[in-house]
Amino acid sequence: MKNYKSKSSFSVKLITIGTVVVMGIVVLSILTLNEKYGIIGGIIISLIILSTLIYFYANSLKKILIEEKHLTLEKNIGKIEIPFSDIIKIEKLDFSNLSMTYGSKGVFGYIGNTMDDSISMVNDRKNMVRIITNDKKYTISSERPQDLIKDIKNVLQHRV
Repeated sequence: MKNYKSKSSFSVKLITIGTVVVMGIVVLSILTLNEKYGIIGGIIISLIILSTLIYFYANSLKKILIEEKHLTLEKNIGKIEIPFSDIIKIEKLDFSNLSMTYGSKGVFGYIGNTMDDSISMVNDRKNMVRIITNDKKYTISSERPQDLIKDIKNVLQHRV
C-alpha cells in the first residue's frame, strides 16, 4: 500500500483562516449586537454557518492510498474507493482556476463539482491530477502528483 498526502497550499490555508475568522465575527455580531434576528434567528444562522464549515472540512482530501484492488481517496471524514478496474485514464493537470458549479472555492480546498462535471477535492491547484472512471471524473491534488500517476499507471498495466 502506498500513501500520498494531499496538503493545502498557502492560498487555501489563507482563504480558510480568513473565512473562519469572518464567519466567527458574523456569528458573534448576530448573537450579541443585532437584536433584529433575536436569539433563535442568531442560533439558526450560526448553525447554518457552522454546518457549512463542517461539511467542507469533512470532505477535504487528506490522503490518497494505492491499495491492492482500489484507489482510496481518504477525506477528513469518510473515504471514496475507486476500483482499479473502473479507471480509464489518469493525467496531470496544469494550474487552473477550477470553475465550480457548486462547492467551496478555497475554504478547506476546492471541494465540490466543477464545470466539466468532475468531483473536485483539490487542496493545491499546482499539483492536480484527474482520474477518469467509467462513471465519474475526479480532480484531486497530491504532494507528489508525478509519482502518484506513475504508481497508478503501473498498477493498471499489471492488471491488464
